[in-house]
Order: sequence, then structure tokens, then C-alpha cells
Amino acid sequence: MADLKTLLKEARKLIDEKNYKEAQECCKNILRKDKQNYLGLVLLGKSLQESDQAPLAYQNAIASKPDVPLAWQGLANYYEKKDDTASKIKLLSIYDEMLKLQIDEEKTLEIISKISELGCFLKDCKAISIILNFMDKKPNAKIYVIAEKSLLELVKSDIMCEEEYIIKLMNCLKVIVSKDCNDSIYILLGKVILQKNNYVEAIEEVLQLCYFESSVVFREWLCKYLCTNFIKHESFCGLDVERYKDKIILGIENSKYPALLNSMICYNKGLYLDAYKQCVPLVNYQEADVTEATFIIKCSIMLKKWSVAQKLATNFLIKVRDNNFAMILKKFLFLSLAEQQKWKQAITVSKEIPIEIFNVNELATLAKCYIEVNEQADHIMKNLQTTEYYLQLEALSLLKQKKYNEAIALLEKIMDTPLKLFYISKAYWELQEYDKSHLNLLKAAKLDSEHDETFLYLGMYYHHCKTDYAKAKKCYEKAYSLNNSDCNVIKHLSDVYIKLQLKDNNYDLLYKASQNAMLNQSWISFRLGLHYINSREWENAIIQFRNVIKSNHNDIVAFECLADAYFSRGSFTSALKAYNKVIKMNSNKIHCLTRIGYIHSILTQYKDAISTFKKVLETEPYSMLALKGIAETYMRIAMNKFNAKLYGSARDTAQNAIDYIIKALSKEKKFLCFWNLLGNALIFLTKLPKEFCYAWLKTDENMEVSRKENLDIYPQALACYSMIAKQKLQFTSYELASTYLDYYLASNNMMHCQISYQLTVACIKLKPSVWRNWNLLGRICIFRKKYALAQHCLIKALLVTRKWSVADVWCNLGTLYLKMNQHKLANYCFWRGQSTSPSYPLSWIGQGLIAEVIREEEAMDLFRHASRLGYHPESALGYADWVCRTIKHDDYKNSSELKYVIDSLDAIPYAMDLVIWFSTYEPNNACSCNILGILQERSGLLSAALESYQKALQYAEEDYQNIILLNIGRILLRLEKYDEAIKIYKAITEASLNSACGLAFGLFKKELYEEAYSAYDTALQWLSNTDDDKADLLVAMAGIVYMFKGMDDAKTLLFHSIQVSQKKPTANSLFAICSLGLIHADQSLSKLALSELQKYEKDSRYGYDIGFLKSYLVVDKDLNQAIKIMSDALHDHPDNTHLWFCLAQYCLNVTNTKANIASCCAQRALCSAYNCENKNFAITAKMIATASIAEHIVGDRKKAMLLAKGGLHMYPCQSDIWAALLFSVLNNKMWSTRTNWVLNRAGHMRKNLETTRVLSRWVNLLEKKLNKQLSS
Repeated sequence: MADLKTLLKEARKLIDEKNYKEAQECCKNILRKDKQNYLGLVLLGKSLQESDQAPLAYQNAIASKPDVPLAWQGLANYYEKKDDTASKIKLLSIYDEMLKLQIDEEKTLEIISKISELGCFLKDCKAISIILNFMDKKPNAKIYVIAEKSLLELVKSDIMCEEEYIIKLMNCLKVIVSKDCNDSIYILLGKVILQKNNYVEAIEEVLQLCYFESSVVFREWLCKYLCTNFIKHESFCGLDVERYKDKIILGIENSKYPALLNSMICYNKGLYLDAYKQCVPLVNYQEADVTEATFIIKCSIMLKKWSVAQKLATNFLIKVRDNNFAMILKKFLFLSLAEQQKWKQAITVSKEIPIEIFNVNELATLAKCYIEVNEQADHIMKNLQTTEYYLQLEALSLLKQKKYNEAIALLEKIMDTPLKLFYISKAYWELQEYDKSHLNLLKAAKLDSEHDETFLYLGMYYHHCKTDYAKAKKCYEKAYSLNNSDCNVIKHLSDVYIKLQLKDNNYDLLYKASQNAMLNQSWISFRLGLHYINSREWENAIIQFRNVIKSNHNDIVAFECLADAYFSRGSFTSALKAYNKVIKMNSNKIHCLTRIGYIHSILTQYKDAISTFKKVLETEPYSMLALKGIAETYMRIAMNKFNAKLYGSARDTAQNAIDYIIKALSKEKKFLCFWNLLGNALIFLTKLPKEFCYAWLKTDENMEVSRKENLDIYPQALACYSMIAKQKLQFTSYELASTYLDYYLASNNMMHCQISYQLTVACIKLKPSVWRNWNLLGRICIFRKKYALAQHCLIKALLVTRKWSVADVWCNLGTLYLKMNQHKLANYCFWRGQSTSPSYPLSWIGQGLIAEVIREEEAMDLFRHASRLGYHPESALGYADWVCRTIKHDDYKNSSELKYVIDSLDAIPYAMDLVIWFSTYEPNNACSCNILGILQERSGLLSAALESYQKALQYAEEDYQNIILLNIGRILLRLEKYDEAIKIYKAITEASLNSACGLAFGLFKKELYEEAYSAYDTALQWLSNTDDDKADLLVAMAGIVYMFKGMDDAKTLLFHSIQVSQKKPTANSLFAICSLGLIHADQSLSKLALSELQKYEKDSRYGYDIGFLKSYLVVDKDLNQAIKIMSDALHDHPDNTHLWFCLAQYCLNVTNTKANIASCCAQRALCSAYNCENKNFAITAKMIATASIAEHIVGDRKKAMLLAKGGLHMYPCQSDIWAALLFSVLNNKMWSTRTNWVLNRAGHMRKNLETTRVLSRWVNLLEKKLNKQLSS
């Protein structure tokens, strides 16, 4: 014994030191001495650690002493270290045995806890039985409570309990419920009850629980349990749920699971659609709940919504965590893909699923997938050899290999099934034996009315073989109801709808198909696009055609349709891009080329439009659309040119349009648009000035081209409009009546007015609510002077018109009242017209005509505004007339308002343009020619003014010829054509002060002094009315006397002129006296005159003359004093051009040249000259030359050159500018090699330009100097 104890101690020590091998030897020594030594066996087991021998050692120890827990604990420790399920199951048995032993409380609690953990992990009901058996021993209260908690944990883990322990477990749970009323414990008890074999009785027992009615949570759990159980068994396992439903869902009707239960009840009854609709809003698509996800997918499958099932399965697969459920979802996904004939995708999914979990039906489907994609399916087929599917799949394989007869022979060996009959019919279909195919299809449909492909082929038979579209439609609709995601079914059904013209049905079909993301077929979008085009829904059409193009970038038809949709919507730039894309793909697309031409025309790219239409006509000479397009384009160009007053070019362009229209009509005369275009083009020509109002047309007799003048064009236009009315089975039209009225206005033939009247009345009878008919009748009545009827018609037009057209009617009514001198009513009508359409010019013209009668000051503004809005002869002549009236009086400049209206608004050039346009239409109007002459004269265009006056004289009435002769005489004097001027003045039949003075001035310039004096004397004695006129005449006579009699007689007349103006001597008299004193060095006389001129110093008209005379008096003696005097004058008149120029000249001539000041003064003079009304180009040129020379003297030669060049561009005929330029050039080194050019320019000045004596001498010297340089 002593040796054993020693060995045991030694073994225990070795184990503690982890010296297991020696410990094993020690233990073996012990067991050699005592084979049944309990501790020796236990220590051996411990030393063996995780060896397979360790459990044997423990078991031998237990066998020797089964009631001692030490070996049991060692065995438990051994298995606790193992992770395999078998070890954990053995652990449960070990713990069960340990609980039967006498162990301490702490160890007992530990074992109970471990049993609970193992049971939850293994889902093993043995754990529950162990705890229950232990509880039967009635342990102390503490241990019992812990055991109860462990039991609850096990029940919570959804462990299925054995039948024999269910009652015991229920009793135990009822005891716990009696102590702790808790919803979670209620639910646990319910779970245990429902584990009974009799499901219906278990449910009824649950319903009888005392807390069933009071616990809402429990009832909701029961709902969820029923739903889960239904998914497991796909039935309610014999339970009449509807009998208990109201009781179960009481108080929780709005919760998810009661609603889901209702949905499952519908499903159980076969109401799959109702079940699906109720289920859809209940499912949480963000979590893969087994019950919800499985049920909604099954609903989709039962409804054959395969695409929906695919979406759902794919969605839940992303979120699933349970591998088992993931496999179920993959099977659903596989099935949905196979049913959609997405064979390859289905095969890909099937590879992720173990083949063992497929049932026979699913294996057959998988084999079919392989066969459909022509892949080997032997590994699947071997599992189906004993099933009914095998021969069918073999037959399908033969069909895929186009061995149709073999397939038929194989299928005839087996009994009739729907699939067999369908395969036979399909084989006969491929063999083109359609009647045999039809018979088998009917048999297949009779046996299985749920097979979509059977009805598809039946539809194809009726569609293509029998052309019975009604039957085909029914078959296709049946196929579609069975499978709404089959593209073939949808396409064939759409074809039949199109044949039967069921547009709405076709649209609904295609729209639903387009909403299915799985049916991403471009033809669906294409047909939808065509439907939208026919429905004029351009935006939707564009979207659909763009979808087509996304899938095929080279679909030329889709591009063409897209372009048509853009064009119809008005997106012309986008349409142009699309049409150009089509042309790049196929340059022979005439339709697209034509549309491109139309787009260019609409976008005002007329040149491109014409070239495009011509390109079309080269390919297809009589393309009606191209002929219409090119004609319309030419007419648009003609209208633009007409608005730009390019009348000749507008006529030629309109002629081109007419030629193309006639070409179209020569081919086809039924198109009304061409007759309308031809009529409009001819009427357009009648609106042109008479010079351009003609057309070249072919005559009917010999088809020769003849020229039709203005009055000959109207019958041709009337014939066009008559043809339109005739083809419309009408005898009148608005265009016809309006053209007859225009014909009357051109010809003054009242018959045409009468015809227009009758036609318009007929139009009104046909269409009494059309405003323009009443408006036209009102205009006709005005011309026929039936004012009461005209008033009625125009008021009637106002009652039926729209807002956008009201201004025209109000204006016509205002014109009527104007003719009746009802100015207030006319003013009201024109005001209403202005309010309705402020941009309508005729309303403003009407107000201008009224203003001429009652408020003259506003007439010019009104006519100007009307002219800005659009050209009209009345406003053009009215405005020009008022401009002439205003500028006739020089004092208009004293009014800031009138000065702004005339000068700032460029009234004279604008009025000149208006009158030129007016004269284009009425070249024989003397008044317009005379006004034009006045405006041209005021603008300095003397030669043009002379032509205008001469033209006015040619067409003027005798009473007005003297006025025009006066204007001509004045122009001739300014042009220095004195002989002609004298003749003109002598031709005036009624003498006036202006005519007498003009004649005298002409005679004076011709040096006929005595005759000139006599003419002035006649004017003085008989034609002058005021003292100022007489004084000025005496000054003129003094000038003549001075020329041939001398100073004394001239002085006498000048003093006499002062005496005539008793109140205040005229400035001209004083200027003449001062000048006489300066010429003859009589300073006292000059100073006397200058002292009198102080009265006029502040008058801007005389500022320069007075300043110059005062400075000239001292210029020879003291040039600086002259500069000071000129500066003082500039203080009074800072905007006087001549004062600044004179000061510049003085600064250049002073001893110490003030070139900087001279340049500044000359440029300031230029600024003033630009604002001067009566511009003297020679003086302006001298100013620029002076500024250039001054800058040159200062040293800024670059600026001097720039000034000279700028002046030369403006005044190329002024010698001073050339001189300044040559002066700058000669001092520039780069021009030293260009001597010949300088010589040529100098020669040009000498030969072709007017030069002063001093300048001519400078040019001669320059030429000599340069010639010497060249010769040397």
C-alpha cells in the first residue's frame, strides 16, 4: 500500500509538472500492481490527455466505481475539448449521469448550465429530457430555479421535444407561468403545445389557454407561427384557419402577420393574384425573412410572373444570411430563369446548387436548359432514365438537332402527354406539315390549357396559315396571359393587333412590356415610338427611339424615326443632327435629305437649304416635297430681301420659286399646296415696285415663256385660288375675294371690287364666325363708300375675332371714322389697336394722321415710331414731311427737344431712306422727289439733290413748279453752275425775294455786275419786306459797287444799310464795314464797326466772325495778342469749330511755335466739327492736316502719321491731307527708298487735286528735290 501511495503521489506530481510520458509509465506501474486502482486509472486518463486511449481509462475507472464523480469529470473534460458534434452528444449523456451522482451544489449548477448550452447548440431534445428528469428529483430551491431558467432557454431555441416529454414540459411551463405571467413564457408554452402530433388539436388547445384572449403579443406570435408553418408544408395541415381567424387576429388586424395570414388563406384557396396583391406591401424587401420571401416568390411562381420571381430571388439572395435558405432562393432563381428561357443564366445558377437537392421535376428542367443551349446533359439525364421525362427530353434533343422525323418516331412510343403532343406538333411545324401540327396542338391544348407555347403555335397557325386574325388574336392573348414575359408571344400579338388596327390594345401591350425590365427588347421601344408618333406624343416618341439607338448605334431606321420626332416637336437642331447621322450611314435617303433642307430653311440657313433641295432634285427631279421645300425657301428669301428693300433681287428669287412650283404642277396638279404657293408668289410680285412687278410664265398654247406685267399677274393668281376652291368643292374663298380686292386697287376697275364683294358675302354665309371675312367685307364697303355697312361689318369682326388679330380690325374701323371726320372715335379705335398689338404700325399711323389735325407737335413722333415698326408709305412720307417742316426753321436748335429729335435721332438720314423707299414705289410723285431733294441738300449731297429736284420738276403740277425751280436754282449756285442757275431763276414765273436774290447772285458770280446790281435793286425796291432784308440787300449791292466803282460808293451804301436798320444795325452791315476798314488799313473804321459788333458777341451765329476780325486787326503787329483775343472768344463760344481751328493756325505761326497747343486746338476743332450740321469737308481736312503737322513739329511722328492716314481715308480728294501725309513720310527713314512713290503722289496732287498757290509751290519744290536725289 505504501508503494502505491508513493506512486500515486509521484504520478500526480509528474502530471502537475506536465511530464506526461513519465506520468503514464508511473500510472502503468500502479495498474500492474492493482488493475482496478481507481485513482491510477483516472491519472492515466489525465496523462493521456487528448489521446483516444484516455476515454478507455476513464471508463475503466467508472466501471470500477460508478458512483464516484472524479472519473466522470475527467471524461467530461476530455470531450469538452472536442469540437465535433459526436463528442458534444456524448457530453450530454455524461452530464446526465453526473447529475445522478452526489455532487456539490456549485458543480450541479455548472453542469446544468453546460447542458443548456449544448442543447441550444445541438438542438437536441435530450437536453430537455435531462433537465426535466433532474427536476423530478426535487433539488433545492436555488438549483430548481436555475434548472427552470435553463429549460426556458432550451425551449426558446425551438428544440423539438419528444412526445413522451411534451406533457411533462407543458406542466413545468404552466408552473412557471403561474409564478411569472410573461408574454415570452406564454409563447414558449404555446410552442410546446404545438409540438404535439395532432396539429389541429394542438391549435385548439392553444386557443383554449386562459391568457389567449388577453395577450396581444401571444396572438400575434400565433399568427406568425401559422404563417411559418404554412410555408413549411404549403398548407394549413387540415386546420380550418378561417374558423379561428377572427379570434386569432382580434385587436391586431393592422399588424403584418394577420394580413399575411389573410394572404395565405387566399393562396390556399387558389386565389393567387389576390394573395400576391395582399402580400406585396407586407414584405420587407431589405431583409431576407424566410416566411415573407418564400411566400411572395411562390405567389409570383403560381402567377407565372417569372421575371418578378427572378427579381425577388436576386434581391433576397443579396441580403440572406442562412445558407439553407440561400439554396432555396437559388432554386427559385434557377426555376424563374429557366421558365423565361434564359437557359445559360439558369445553368450558371444551377452550378451553385448541389445536384442532390434537386427533385425530379427540377432535374428535368435543368436537363432541358442544357439541351436548349446545345450542351451535353448526360450527367443529368442518367438520373432521369427511370422517369417519364427521359424520352421527352431525348425528343427535345432530337428537335434541337433538326432530326424531326426521329423525334416524332420516338415520341409516338410513349403515351400521350401535353408536352409529348407539343413536341410532335413542333416537329411537324418545322417539317411544314402545318395541318398535322395543328391537330396535335389542339390535342395538347385540350390536355394542358396552361402551356403558353402551345397557344403561341396555334396563334401562328391561324395567323400565317389561315390568316384568321381574330382566332390568332385569341390564341396569342391566351399565350400572353400564361406567359407575359415571352418576347415571341408579345411580338406576334402586337403584329395581330396592328393587322386588326387595335391601336389601344397594341399600345397597352407594348407599354406593359416596356415596363418589364427583363424584356429589354429594342423592337418594343421602336413600336412604342411609332405609336407615339402616330399619337403626336413627340416627347415620348423621342425617348423610345433613343432607347432603341442605345441598344444598336447603327439602327438607321431608328435614327430616321428619331429625327422625324425631333422635327415634329420643333427641335430642329437635334433633328438636323439625327438626319445627318442617317445620311452618313446611307447617303441615298431622299426623305432625310428633304427634311434636312426643310430644317435649314426653318433655321434661316437658306443657302444650305437650297443646295440640299437641289441635291434631292438631282436624284429625284420630281420629288414633290423637295419642290415644295425649295419653293417655300425661295419665297422666304424673297420676303427677307423685300424687307431689306432689295426689290430686284426679291423679284428674281420669287421667280425661281415660281419656276419650281410650275415644274411640280406640270407633273401633278392635284396638290393644293402648290396652287396656293403659286398664288402667293404671284401676289408677292404685285407688292413690288412697278419696275420689278412682272413675272415670266409659260402660256398654255405653245408653252413659251412670256412676261406678265402687274395687271396681267392678277388673273394668273386668281386662277390659282379658283383651282383650290374648285378642288375643295367650293365656289369662293377668302384668298380669292382678297385678291379681287387687290386687283381692284391696282386697276381701279369697279367690277373687280363688286366681284370681291359678292365672294366675301358668300364666304360669310359659309363661315359666319370667321373674323377675316367680316374684316374684308368692311374694307370693301369702305372702298364702295358704304360706310354704315362697313361699320357694321367691322364691329361684327370684332365680336368674333381673337385677341391676336384684333388690332387689324380696330385699325380698319379707325380708318373708316377718319374718313368720316369722326376724329374722337377714330382716336379711340386706333388706341384700342395700339393696346392690343403695340407693334402694329398702322394704328400709330392713324394716330399720326389725327395728330396732324388736332395736335401737330406729336405727329412727327408718331410717324417716326410707326416707321420704326415697319415701312408704310403713309408714315414714310408723313415723317419726312415733318422733318422738313422742322429743319426749315433754324431756330429748332434752340429747343433741346427738337434738337434731340432731329440731330440725336438722325432724323434727316432716316427720313431720306424712307423717302427713297417711297419713291421706289411711286417714282413719279413730285412731292416725294422734292422732299428727298431737300433732305439730300441738307446732308450735303448736292448732285443727288439736283437730280431729285429735276425729277420733281418733271412730274410737278404747274402751280408747284416755281417752288421746285427755286430749289434747283439754289443747288446750281452751290454747285457753281451759274449759267444754268441764271436760266432756272429766269424761268420762274412769279418773282420772289429768294428768286431775285438767287438770280442776282448768279449774275454776280458770272461777273455781270451791273445786271446783278440791277437785280438786287429790284429786289430791294419791290420784293423786300423787312428792314433787315433791305439792309442785307444793300450790303450785297455795296459789294458789287466795290468791284467796279471803288471804296467810297461802297462805303456810302454800307452806311445807308446801317441807316435802314434804325433800331439795330445788322451784323452783316457791320462785318462789311469792318472788312472794308481792314482792307484799306482804316483802323478807325474797323474799330468803329467792331465796337458796334459788341452787341452780337454773345450770339453763337457771329462768334467766329467777330473773334476773327478782332484778332486780324492785331495779327500783323502782335500775334500773341491775336491768340489772346481768340482765346477770349473761345470762352464765350467753346463749341465753335472755326475759332478752335483759327487758334491752331495762330499757334503754329507764332515765333515760339506752340505746336502742342496747336495740335490740341486742331483736334478739339475736329470734335466740334463732327457735331456740326453744315460740315465743310475742306475745312475738316485742313483741321486734320494741321493736327498732323503740329504733332510732327512736337516730335510725335507716329501720331502725326496716324492722323494723316486717318484723314486720307476720310477725305482722299483733299490736297491738304496729302500734303500732311507726304510731310510725315519725308521725315521717316523707311521711306527713303520709296522716292518714286512720293513723286507719284506729289504728281497726283498737282494734276488731279485743287491746291492753293502756296501748296502748289511746295509740291513743285518737293518734286524738284526728289528728282535731283534720283538723278544723283
